[in-house]
Amino acid sequence: MTIRKGFSPLLPMHTDIKVLAPMDYHTFRSGLATDKSGTDCIDPLPYFVPLIQSFEKLALGRYFWFILDFPKGKHCASGGDVDSLTPFTNERFSSLEQLQLHGVTHPEDLNKILAFSRFWIELYDGRRAMGDLKVTLFFRMLNALGDYYWIMVQYPEVIMNENYKIVYGLVLVTDISHIKSQGEPMMTILNQKEHICQQFYCLNANTLSQTEFTPPRLTRREKEILQLLTKGHGSKQIASLLHISTKTVDNHRQNMLHKTGSKSSSEMVSMGIRLGMV
Repeated sequence: MTIRKGFSPLLPMHTDIKVLAPMDYHTFRSGLATDKSGTDCIDPLPYFVPLIQSFEKLALGRYFWFILDFPKGKHCASGGDVDSLTPFTNERFSSLEQLQLHGVTHPEDLNKILAFSRFWIELYDGRRAMGDLKVTLFFRMLNALGDYYWIMVQYPEVIMNENYKIVYGLVLVTDISHIKSQGEPMMTILNQKEHICQQFYCLNANTLSQTEFTPPRLTRREKEILQLLTKGHGSKQIASLLHISTKTVDNHRQNMLHKTGSKSSSEMVSMGIRLGMV
């Protein structure tokens, strides 16, 4: 049994944009792990519990989580705010077929998300060390009220079989509708070791140019403030948490707006999430 964990990016990274072709479900499923041979993991929940317990402190908003059984294509555990952030009860969601979750994904986003997912799964397959990679997807799904909203999907940890194919994946889904209400579905893959952030879209290749740039370089204190802004804290709260003056926080915020070329804090927070700066 092999367990892979994510990381928290600390250094500025070069970013490049890539375009993938949309994918249907049959193509997505082909070649995935079909059994759990070579792993002694019968119940993955105990392995994931320590990480699940950290979600409350790390989440950027309301969230839910689930464990995906890759060979079966269904969930085997779930928790968090499932009842309000999805059309399902937590009891039903904990054993939901993956196709049912696809049914509540925005129809314009689904085939793009399948392409993104297959890409990162293939990065993991056959490799022993993937701890330097952090995968994040952004797209829309239905909530309990039947409204589409933007979510951020992360894969903090996976369990592989002896052939290094994923058999279980822990998935964290966060409501980011308070900081994102429009745009294109996308995926980011951060490679800490090589200091590269790749952004993936499913668009007409002529619509999005393949570019490379260096994200703004923030100091450690600025990153701390950006992280707290992402959680919805104001300057006074941040000052109290960091034991600095409100004026100092405001000065840092102005510097960060200048560095990122942002017109508002919400725009800056959205950029920080997209580039993996928080």
